[in-house]
Amino acid sequence: MTAITDIETFVLLFPNDEWSDTGSDSTVAQLRPNISFAQHAQKNLETLSTRGADQDGTISGFLYVPDLNKDDGCYNLSKEYVPANVTRQANLPPTDYTLVAIAPWININCTFSYMAAAHSDPVRALLFYQVVNETDTTTPAADSAAWDLNDGGAWRTHYPFPLYGIPGAMGFSLMQQLSLYSGNMTEVPYGHDLTEIPGVDPRDYVRLYTEIGLSTQSFLPTLWVYFLVVVAVLILCLGGTSALMHYVQRAHRRSLRRRVANGEVDLEALGIKRLQIPRADIERLPLFTYVSEDEMSPPKSSLKTEHFITTIEQHEVAEGSSISPDSQVESQYTTSTSNTLPNQELIVIDDKHSELPAVLAHKFLPYSQPTCAICLEDFESEISEIRELPCGHIFHPECIDTFLASTSSLCPMCKKSALPLGCCPTRITNAMVRRERNLRRIRTVRDEADDLEAYWARRRIQELKANLKRTLLNPSSGRHAIPPLPLQPQPVFVVSPFPGVSHGDVSGVEISRQALVEHRIRELEAGQAPIQDPELLSDRQRPKWRRTLSNAFPGF
Repeated sequence: MTAITDIETFVLLFPNDEWSDTGSDSTVAQLRPNISFAQHAQKNLETLSTRGADQDGTISGFLYVPDLNKDDGCYNLSKEYVPANVTRQANLPPTDYTLVAIAPWININCTFSYMAAAHSDPVRALLFYQVVNETDTTTPAADSAAWDLNDGGAWRTHYPFPLYGIPGAMGFSLMQQLSLYSGNMTEVPYGHDLTEIPGVDPRDYVRLYTEIGLSTQSFLPTLWVYFLVVVAVLILCLGGTSALMHYVQRAHRRSLRRRVANGEVDLEALGIKRLQIPRADIERLPLFTYVSEDEMSPPKSSLKTEHFITTIEQHEVAEGSSISPDSQVESQYTTSTSNTLPNQELIVIDDKHSELPAVLAHKFLPYSQPTCAICLEDFESEISEIRELPCGHIFHPECIDTFLASTSSLCPMCKKSALPLGCCPTRITNAMVRRERNLRRIRTVRDEADDLEAYWARRRIQELKANLKRTLLNPSSGRHAIPPLPLQPQPVFVVSPFPGVSHGDVSGVEISRQALVEHRIRELEAGQAPIQDPELLSDRQRPKWRRTLSNAFPGF
């Protein structure tokens, strides 16, 4: 699309070919503004039609007013706005020069008349101006009703030349100048001065010449702007989505880390990540001297009294124990320096309000553990120093410390987590969050599927209980009833690292305790199920572009 950018009008002096010598060179000169008319307008110009507009960026020609037929209704009507002596085509040289027409926009009929008259002339463009106010320096917009001819805009494409709108004040000014530069040289402004210029013939022409500047407005910049806006909005949406997903994943990582630290989730037991406990956290586990169950009496002391505390906690009672989980008590025994217990009293200690005496505490299991499951050496009562895990199992400190710090965070015997509360020794990643969430969903679905089976199992247990009560309450059947066997804890079987060789006799092969511990730890590690790092496994199984996408949008 070509749009008008400026209009420049000036005066040209050119020879009359009818009177001049054809043998001499014909020169066309532009008069200086101080002795002629000159005008350059760049504002308030409107493009009404671009049909037939040149693509070179300039339309030029002698400015004139098209002639109307005398029988046309606008012939007399236009006399009010068009001076009688304006430049017409008859006032221009007969040579085939290009023309630029100008006409007042009076009404619909007169506009069509002027466009039809200009169509019969070799015009390059037609300029219209509104005659409502001759001092108006503005131009109605191209889509304004002021330019409407009640034909649905067909007039804009009917004629083979472009149409432009100019301000009313500019139109009246050009009409006035056209009336001044329409006669011979002596009648134009500064005409006598022009005739005194050497080489100027008084019969030469002095007329107004107009150049219309155009700019080719392409839709490409508009498309580029639209494209950039779309790209910016898309980048903004993607950036916001990425930030939101990073925030959500960060919240999930913090939640999983908090649950691991609180002991609600065991990453290693779930097969997600192999964990090692830092030395500082291992040192937080209780350390005390082993006391055999056969020597339950507290050790003698030079003090008059000594306190020995036995604690049985509900979560430490193993399955099959005859000790009730509800019997969680703390008993304080007071003894004298003698071997006898003349006065023995049971005092209930409230942990929240009482301060325990600074003595050695021991959490006894419902079964005895006389041997360290790592080095397979027996504990010596009141001599061996042992470390107790949260599950209640005890080991030599040098054995369990090395195992927890280098191999696993699980107890070597019961495979329960030995992490102290508040400890999370690994960095939680998005892969760990995804895997833990998937495992939790699988467990949820599996639990829902087992609800019906669990219901019937509970029903069967209730029926068995009812039958047992009836049997016990029936004296006749009680004589033949077989008393139930007491539930005993399952023994822990351990295997010697050297089959057929006792720990006291290694057949002449001397091996240090540290080497023995390391050998046993390697055996225990070999027996564990392999756990692959979810982050490394995810990186190996996915292509690079998917890893990049996951880094930008975690959770996909």
